[in-house]
Amino acid sequence: MRLLRDSWLPLAVLSLLFSAAVPACDAASGVVTQSPFVPWKVHRPGDELPTAPLVLYWIPASADDFRHSDLLTSRVLASYVAQCVALEVVTSDDEATLAKFEVHGPLPAAILVDAWGVVIAKVAADKGVLRATDVEKMMREGIRAREDELNHALDDAPKRIESGDRDRGVAIYRRVWMQRCVFPRHGREAERALKKLGVAMVAAN
Repeated sequence: MRLLRDSWLPLAVLSLLFSAAVPACDAASGVVTQSPFVPWKVHRPGDELPTAPLVLYWIPASADDFRHSDLLTSRVLASYVAQCVALEVVTSDDEATLAKFEVHGPLPAAILVDAWGVVIAKVAADKGVLRATDVEKMMREGIRAREDELNHALDDAPKRIESGDRDRGVAIYRRVWMQRCVFPRHGREAERALKKLGVAMVAAN
């Protein structure tokens, strides 16, 4: 089912507003609490993509799929905002964005992308349903994989410099430093190394 821009986006906004106060009952205590509001931002086709260190894109199959999804009230997904992870909803008529990230399979789906547009992880629907637990698992595995990559990068950078490839080593450190909000320990290590080299912390391509 294709999402119509004119009818879907206003519904999305209303759904987000109401999702901020969904009652939930704690099974152990019987106390009724409020489910968290996951601050998804609807990406309008043609708009610039976010430049956060990591971006979680959710592509619902329909307006109804969006409205009833537990991705709207996942405490785990909401917590990633504090780690500088942007949360974006992409409508299924946004062919340019879907093509950019090679989303060709059935919807709904979710993908984790870095600031350079590299897809780190993907998850597709199971029997037409994309559950928050599936996306949370993808996020954990994707972030763990990126952390392993940064560990390797921090091992590789000094070797590059020692071998005479200073520019490449500095570029690696800068790239790690740019992801410091999601991976603060790695960012601090990269910053210390750059300071020792007398290099300013600036964005890397």
